[in-house]
Amino acid sequence: MTLTAAARKIRAKRARRPIYATCMRLADPATGEELGSFVPLHDIDRRLAKERGYKVGHEYRLEIKESRNAAFHRLAHAVGNLLVDNVEAFRDLDAHAALKRLQLEAGICCEMVEMDATPVIAAVLDASETLLGAGARKVLAGVLPEIHTIPVKVAQSLAFDSMEEEDFGAFFKGITAWIGERYVHVMLDDVRAEFWQMTGNNRRAA
Repeated sequence: MTLTAAARKIRAKRARRPIYATCMRLADPATGEELGSFVPLHDIDRRLAKERGYKVGHEYRLEIKESRNAAFHRLAHAVGNLLVDNVEAFRDLDAHAALKRLQLEAGICCEMVEMDATPVIAAVLDASETLLGAGARKVLAGVLPEIHTIPVKVAQSLAFDSMEEEDFGAFFKGITAWIGERYVHVMLDDVRAEFWQMTGNNRRAA
């Protein structure tokens, strides 16, 4: 069966997904000895282990990392909701989109990547012809094609499987500092106090 590009992308993402496990003390059925064992945490983790062909008794190389703190993740999104509910600039966003906007604005956990400029150039040329005529398009076409790439700021994913806890801590510290510099002054006093309390900062409103 031939897979579509979308199906291949989903399969590749699934193949990269880490398996979450709980460390438990279990008895070896062969010897009765109690051993520390890693057991798949959820049904999806058991399915992934089965799909990847892991077999009892085989030796595997593990890279074990502590799982992200879910409560910390929820706290960050609670801050996002506070902005959506109380700051006009974030009114039309959801909590996650608000966090991603803050991330890009502050440049926290972001990187600059070179993107193909072809679609941008095509859009500029089309717009210039529409507004100014074919002559303007011809003039711009002599310059713009020399631009092959453009730098674009890309925000790192906040997903559990994409960002380590230490990096998420730096992200949270960075965006809350940014909010403190750029947005707390437009909050009502009680909202401002709630924000400082949520972020563990006892600063008082100026």
